[in-house]
Amino acid sequence: MFNPDDLSRFSNFTILTTPYKTVLGHQITTDILIPSHMTNKSSSIPTEGSPLRPVLLRIHGGGLVGASSLFPDFFAPWHMELASRHSALIVSPNYRLLPESSVEEILSDIEDLWTWVQKDMMAFVEAQTKGSVSVDTSRIITAGDSAGGYLSLMLGLSHPDKIKAVTASYPMVDAKSRHFRESYEKPMFGLPQLPRSLIDDHLRRTAELMFAYVQHGTFKDHFPLERREFFPLDRLEDGARFPRGGVFLWHGKGDTVVPVEGSVKLKEKVTEVDPGLKFWLALEEGDHGFDAQSKIDDGWMAEGLKDLVKVWLA
Repeated sequence: MFNPDDLSRFSNFTILTTPYKTVLGHQITTDILIPSHMTNKSSSIPTEGSPLRPVLLRIHGGGLVGASSLFPDFFAPWHMELASRHSALIVSPNYRLLPESSVEEILSDIEDLWTWVQKDMMAFVEAQTKGSVSVDTSRIITAGDSAGGYLSLMLGLSHPDKIKAVTASYPMVDAKSRHFRESYEKPMFGLPQLPRSLIDDHLRRTAELMFAYVQHGTFKDHFPLERREFFPLDRLEDGARFPRGGVFLWHGKGDTVVPVEGSVKLKEKVTEVDPGLKFWLALEEGDHGFDAQSKIDDGWMAEGLKDLVKVWLA
């Protein structure tokens, strides 16, 4: 179903890898993807604007139970297209996963990644590129797909004054919904219902574990209802706000993995509590991951990115 060894989509990027934290002796790493024309002195492609380059902070999906920072099937090419066009760096972190870790620990990893970006990324990149690439950590836009979209939203709510704008594709917004908390028949991508035993045997393949977690409502064990800080809708009700540069979400109308209703609820909640925020929700035909071949100049994506990119690059 997936091909984790096909890294061809990154062929036009220099990839740097470094730990950003250590837990019980285990390093948790992030990858930094730099468009090759920025590190290749013979390149004829100009690097636009300021010598300090903006950052696209992208967080991988996988249901919080699988995948990794460079898992190619979850790393839509539009990220590379956007970074190449604007000579931006992509930061793509790993983080701990369920069920071995908790949602609280995952959120703490993303928070520690943010701290590393703010304090250490500039020096690391300049050292690794011998001064040819410099980073502007005041110009950050976030991105994430599915569970990564949830983490992108959560990071935006935590740092609205530091992050320029937020994007998220088919994000897991509403972990309180029946879809994530109850076990019932939930066909995904036309696949049959997977057995509950798969969750106990979590060393099986990533995709199956991710789907089984949803199909059997196992997220209820990791998202206690009283932990309001785990839920974007609750955080908005409690006063958190997104960056003033705006939010762009997109979701497939026929999503069988993460129901589109969650993104609609988020738009409604933002309209209620923060009506002045620029919030763009694109509802497109297709299932989870419908944007796998989307381009940044496609009408719906270009429209949603337009104002956010202006704020990001300003």
